[in-house]
Amino acid sequence: MLAEGHRVELENMGKKGLRRRLDTFLHGKTTDRRKARLFRRSTTGSLKLIRRGPIGARIAFISTFWPGGNGRLTPFALAAALAGVGFSPVLIVTAGRMPDFDAVFAKLAGEGAPLGDATVVWRRNLGRDFGGYKDAFHFFGDELSAAERVFLGNDGLIGPLFPSDYFQRLQQSGPGLWGATESFDHAYHLQSSHLLFSGRDAVEAARAFFRQYDFYDHRANVIRYGELELSQWFVERHIPVTPYYPAELLAAEKKCDTVSGRKQGAWYALNAQHYYFDTLMSLGCPFVKRELLALNPLQLPDLYERVFAQMEQRGQSADLLYRHLRPL
Repeated sequence: MLAEGHRVELENMGKKGLRRRLDTFLHGKTTDRRKARLFRRSTTGSLKLIRRGPIGARIAFISTFWPGGNGRLTPFALAAALAGVGFSPVLIVTAGRMPDFDAVFAKLAGEGAPLGDATVVWRRNLGRDFGGYKDAFHFFGDELSAAERVFLGNDGLIGPLFPSDYFQRLQQSGPGLWGATESFDHAYHLQSSHLLFSGRDAVEAARAFFRQYDFYDHRANVIRYGELELSQWFVERHIPVTPYYPAELLAAEKKCDTVSGRKQGAWYALNAQHYYFDTLMSLGCPFVKRELLALNPLQLPDLYERVFAQMEQRGQSADLLYRHLRPL
């Protein structure tokens, strides 16, 4: 089995052909669910409680991956922002071995971002972020039985990078499944960087989903059987599925119907968190996709400048973005 660090290094090198063959061998990438299940993990990540805080009727599960045991600012800043609007944050730290949490918490205090009353758990890397959510839904089953709202977030979105009403929206959301953005790729779904189950019906539907969800290590299987099927699970049960920033709104704000030679109306085929990143920020979304900044798939020569411009309009310096990007 490849070490996690080596696999990450391989992915970063972008050797797509070799990566595809290795991923198929190691993780069973397949579009056939019966075959995919042959490669699923049958055990849990075995959550270990590191720090226990109070958990109320609004719970926020924040999944964060710490390669080498090094934390980052984003999940802690997200936890603090959610606590500010009444959520009880639970940080699900995934790492190959248990990090030195005391050292990380000390560095966090040095960044001026105290941990507050957040609960912290640690798990090994089984099943990526959706595997972490499955473990958390099992571990905190008693608390979820009385929960009114449950937020899911990972560190794929960097921020918050400026003050906004984004988190107040979480308080005001009606019943159903909510997410920042939507996608029409493969099947209609909300992108899973941030999700909110609002109301008892939505929370119970989420609990039912994660009870039947399997652990998959390959990213393609996690997306297909996690991100895509979660939204479809709610659609099939006639529970509202709503994005805070619909694709049509983003396309209208950007005033662009044609992208890279695509036909008219092709906004539905885009990754909203990539193509509309500055439009999202202009509408008050204080986050930007980590993958966008790391890989620049749109090959924008002024990518960082456009992010900085949105931050500076709201009184934030570029240094805040760098603090989110570098390890603690």
